[in-house]
Amino acid sequence: MLLGGDEVVEAAHELNAAALAVDWQATGKTTGTLEEWRERDRVVFREVNQFHEAARVDLGVQGKVTGDNHPERDLLLPSARRDSETGT
Repeated sequence: MLLGGDEVVEAAHELNAAALAVDWQATGKTTGTLEEWRERDRVVFREVNQFHEAARVDLGVQGKVTGDNHPERDLLLPSARRDSETGT
């Protein structure tokens, strides 16, 4: 980040803010539903891609990390646990 251009630095800040929002909910510093956590996690995925795109442009690397060759990824989630599995 120290050597990145303005757009790379800004993308890194946005990614950091999005990741912190997930962390804060996971550690109980902020409240939210499971669906809100999942949406925050999806925002992190998007911000990672934005950061990668900005860094690639800044470095003059051809190609993209999004689009037809790289479909958007969603969360990898385990199946829902039943009460009997959680002991509640």
